[in-house]
Amino acid sequence: MNQMEKESKLWGEIKEDLRRQGNVGEYGFESYISQLKLKSDTGTKLVLEYPVDMFIDWVETYYSNDIRMSAARVLDAARELEYVPACADCPEQAYNDDEQEPSLFTPALSASCNIPANTTTDRKRKTNRRRHNNINSGLNSDYTFDSFVVGSNSEFAVAAAKAVVNAPSSMYNPLFIHGASGLGKTHLLQAIGNAIREKDDSVQVLYVTSEDFTNTYIDAISRQGDSLSNFRRKYRKADVLLIDDVQFLSQKGKTQEEFFHTFNALFASGKQIVLSADCPASEITRLDDRLTSRFEQGLTVALNVPDLETRIAILRKKRRLWKSTLISDEVLEYLAKNITRSVRRLEGALVRLATFASFSQKSPTVQDARVQLNDLLKEEKNTTDVTVADIQRRVAEEFNIRVADINGRRRTANIAHPRQVAMFLARRHTQNSLQDIGAAFGGRDHGTVIHATKTIEEKMETDPTLRDLVDRLASSLA
Repeated sequence: MNQMEKESKLWGEIKEDLRRQGNVGEYGFESYISQLKLKSDTGTKLVLEYPVDMFIDWVETYYSNDIRMSAARVLDAARELEYVPACADCPEQAYNDDEQEPSLFTPALSASCNIPANTTTDRKRKTNRRRHNNINSGLNSDYTFDSFVVGSNSEFAVAAAKAVVNAPSSMYNPLFIHGASGLGKTHLLQAIGNAIREKDDSVQVLYVTSEDFTNTYIDAISRQGDSLSNFRRKYRKADVLLIDDVQFLSQKGKTQEEFFHTFNALFASGKQIVLSADCPASEITRLDDRLTSRFEQGLTVALNVPDLETRIAILRKKRRLWKSTLISDEVLEYLAKNITRSVRRLEGALVRLATFASFSQKSPTVQDARVQLNDLLKEEKNTTDVTVADIQRRVAEEFNIRVADINGRRRTANIAHPRQVAMFLARRHTQNSLQDIGAAFGGRDHGTVIHATKTIEEKMETDPTLRDLVDRLASSLA
């Protein structure tokens, strides 16, 4: 088997793992993942080749982490990613105006791959310098405060993030940002890093997900020589460390121990640390108490679900940025009203409609949006229609008790266990706050809800019967 065949086989295995994990939808897989090719595996980095007319920023933003995780599983070792255009002599994007951003749908370059005459050397140097910084820091230069739409759901978090930029490590250290998936945590972390680098490009900024931290650590301890020392040096020389999705450190004992020492070393040196998670630190299951206390010693801020006006503003800004002029305000308002839980899903819906508009060369109607986004809208309906009352009724039926028992004060085992299951499902399948969930269960406090959730999570790990029961209940609610 020659080298090209080996790379093709490896990429096939990675794609198969991506399909098994189910994190990339069929549309994303066919439109983006299937168009990529593995050019080389250097041992530390996978070089992926993409068609020159592909919107590669979308792939980097929304699929890179899943690709890295699948690669780590297939190769049993962590890999960084680098994306290169299919034609090695082509620029990553062709700009017609030095002051303009690229359109979402940049036309493919001609077969001769000539760079447009008005693409300047300065632009190329700027792009090359940006790529160099991104490779070293893990930052994506598209994530800035200017491109983040601020609403009532995020104004406090954005203000705190900008305060960190203005005075790193002097006010809020660490800054802990939490919120549900797809609300902009990664964007805000990266915006902090980019803004700090903009002020002083000598500052060592490092952005990494906790999954990447874990994989790199496992790789380091499995190798001989100076691998572990090099790993520690990489993270501890950072002036600003941005760690995304720290909830994935849950249950990883040795990795938590290593991160604890990394955190202490940076904090003691006066370095800024910014963390994100999908829940407050106190709610992360099986997180070392020492880390929980470290995470809570600075400032904790929340990113909440944006209201309708903010969702419309986000879509309008993206339409302007991507130059998707065929998408009407009426369609944007339809999207904003029907996709409510995740900014990422909202942007994904806009990309799909913009692609449809580009291919059909017509402005999509609301009916077109219903047809093109049928799967997304169904999933959204399943998510948004479930209420705490629905969950209480379904759990009461399953355990042959009354809803009044679940909401009452009795603590006997035949009541307490179903109540905990119902609280767990309410926490996982509704957007209600801890306080609201507790209130719906007879006026209990948020600490009771946290305890119930953790209790069921721990029991599910060792009790397959309970795990199957919870999965069945969740499916019946959907």
